[in-house]
Amino acid sequence: MKFQRPKVQNTAVALLFIFLAIILELLFWWKAEWPAGGQDSWNHYLYARFAPSHPELFADQWGKPFFTLIASPFAQFGIEGIYVLNILCMAGGAWLLFLAARRLNFKMPWLASIFFLFQPVVFGNIIGALTEPLNAFVLCLALYCLASLRYVPAAILVSLFPFFRSEGIILWAVVFMFFIIRSKWKPLIWLFSGTLILSLAGAIYSGDVFWILTHNPYFKAEIDNRFQIGHGDFLHYLHAQRQIWGIAVTALVALALAWLFAHIVYLVQRKTPEEKSRFCFWLVAPMFLAFFLAHSWIWYKGSFGSHGLLRVFLLTSPLTALLAQYASEKILSIEVNVIKGVFVYSVIAAMVLGGYAGNKTAFPWQSKPSVAAFPGEPQLDNALAFIEKQGLKSNVLVHQLPWLNAQLGLDPWAKPEVAKTFYIWSIDKRPGQDWMPDSCVVLWDNFHARRDAPMTLTDMRKLTQYKELAYFPAPDSIYDVRVFIKSR
Repeated sequence: MKFQRPKVQNTAVALLFIFLAIILELLFWWKAEWPAGGQDSWNHYLYARFAPSHPELFADQWGKPFFTLIASPFAQFGIEGIYVLNILCMAGGAWLLFLAARRLNFKMPWLASIFFLFQPVVFGNIIGALTEPLNAFVLCLALYCLASLRYVPAAILVSLFPFFRSEGIILWAVVFMFFIIRSKWKPLIWLFSGTLILSLAGAIYSGDVFWILTHNPYFKAEIDNRFQIGHGDFLHYLHAQRQIWGIAVTALVALALAWLFAHIVYLVQRKTPEEKSRFCFWLVAPMFLAFFLAHSWIWYKGSFGSHGLLRVFLLTSPLTALLAQYASEKILSIEVNVIKGVFVYSVIAAMVLGGYAGNKTAFPWQSKPSVAAFPGEPQLDNALAFIEKQGLKSNVLVHQLPWLNAQLGLDPWAKPEVAKTFYIWSIDKRPGQDWMPDSCVVLWDNFHARRDAPMTLTDMRKLTQYKELAYFPAPDSIYDVRVFIKSR
């Protein structure tokens, strides 16, 4: 058996798989009952949707300033508008990775697109309003600039990373070291541009010189010790590799890291390897390892409000794609045509199927939904029907579910005197300090209210001015819903 190179150009193959991924994501969208990321998606959608009415939201670090800015026009068409934005980010990121791999002279650079598109963490989180897809796209653009030796534009992009997602500071630090190692002093200066300018703007707007730190939700969670969500195994993310990267990419990344470790021999011998090895050794691998180890340590310690969420690795999926491409380069360099053919077609099959299997989601030909609805939705629907039946629909609604605000068209940032909704975390538990309006209705759920507010049922019942009106039990008590009303 002799392996035949595809007669079509690399560009056509890359576009073919990008088009395939778009079609599969549209099918995923069609069968989804709920956005990926659940309440977090609804929350980010609300930030983007209402930011034009409340300009201060553009500077809110919980909503991620640059995500809110870019997603806001799309959000005016509903959460589906952000689905479109994320699909564009996915397709654009895959194209940029192909271009970066081609710039670095990789064999079959279109593989980089496949390694990115069908990682489970990417494939399963596009149909949502999460911030990670946009951040991944910006990282793809920065990597393309760096591979093209366009260091100043790359530095400006990287300087904005902390405003797309807070952990972008980790990637920023690695690029900082990369510029020092490469003696790129002019780009090094530009690496501070975005952060300094936006930090100054935030400080002027808020009146807080340390705005970038004191208004960061993760630093605040750590300082205030607000969220006690526990901690886990240091190898938590490694154990979950099938749901994050998939078996194929995980195996290839492991091989790439092993080959790159051997790169140290070249340094000792004062030899200069090809640019693709230097690029992966000094930049791609350190960015991936720094991000992976930082998140593993944070979850192990239970710090910075970490929940051990897997989707954060969507941010670094472009890095794992390039590392998988690097390992593929080494394998494709083996002069055995049968091995090359088996490898290429096996990788394609493993990536596409792994995108579904890693997310434990239904394939297009199956009747199951791609993303199941929130399990507590039936109890919430019953509670809302009860509220309407009791003539309380026009009362102020207090809850902990961004989804409800999105569904009911409620503005969670309206001025208190005209607001029709508040989150439960706004209830002041101190005696005599609760400022919630009389007759407000509290829709308390045993999942988000207890975890995110945090307001346990015991805490709620201690607030004697709130009377329990109804209880809607779930088969699993974690999704129980209760309705309270405030009276004098």
